[in-house]
Amino acid sequence: MRKIALTATILATLTTHSAFAWTRAGHMVTAAIAYDELAASDPVVIDRIMAIMAHHPERGPFEVAIGRTTGAEKTRLTFLEMARWPDDIRGGAYDHPTWHAAFRPVIDTQDPPPKLPPDTVGYEAFEALPLNVHMARDALAPESERALALCWVFHIVGDIHQPLHTAQLYSRQFPDGDRVGSLAFVLDPKTHQPINLHWFWDDSVSQTDEPDGAFARAHELERKYPRAHFAEELARDKTPANIEAWADESYAAAKSVAYAPNRPRAMSAADAKLPDEAYVNATKAVAERRLTLAGYRLADLLRKMFAQQ
Repeated sequence: MRKIALTATILATLTTHSAFAWTRAGHMVTAAIAYDELAASDPVVIDRIMAIMAHHPERGPFEVAIGRTTGAEKTRLTFLEMARWPDDIRGGAYDHPTWHAAFRPVIDTQDPPPKLPPDTVGYEAFEALPLNVHMARDALAPESERALALCWVFHIVGDIHQPLHTAQLYSRQFPDGDRVGSLAFVLDPKTHQPINLHWFWDDSVSQTDEPDGAFARAHELERKYPRAHFAEELARDKTPANIEAWADESYAAAKSVAYAPNRPRAMSAADAKLPDEAYVNATKAVAERRLTLAGYRLADLLRKMFAQQ
């Protein structure tokens, strides 16, 4: 396990409202993909998850999300809420702000910072995922604790596939780091409103948190990127939660795409400009692949956790 070093900057980043790592809408799409996978081949896993989730100690968000639905529709909506719940309860009793990420520095070699940062990172997600996997599958643990852990499993798997939750840029422009893209600004190509670079990536796959919209987007991505598209990546997943390898993939995408030379560089919302077309297209392609892969990996992890119980 790599060394854990949570700096003040990283902690501050993780508690900002913008550092979600996929918006709630994106997390819902990943959960929808996992649901589709399990419903098609391992419905018993879904039944076991729902039995645990009946004991979740914070029922409010789930009751709002589920309404009066029953049966398969209730299950579908529960999956979506599980994935977004850790963002919905930020600042609450069950919040763990440092569980959302695994950081490493990216150095702008063309415009390096005056002083190189130490090669240390915030790796708490690396500890959090296996911790929550263990708790969720422990049949002797309190059911309420298992339910909480399950929601974090859903969420962390999604988070670690977002490139800007595995890296932050250091340059002369950002000598203390760009706080995972939250200090750089860009105009949203759709709304022409300024947003930070992190949010641009978060929002790049889905912008609707309506359940039907989440499943429609999931089905679109499943057709565009079927499981066979990721045969090489999935074959490398030799452990139930191969989070360090997943973070390495995201970090490589952050270096090559998110922090590419043509990245947005404005340091204020007032100075934000539209990103060039190449950057927009590259962001969309990487984000769609990463989020879809997260859905398949979440399904595989849940199978390993519950199929044999």
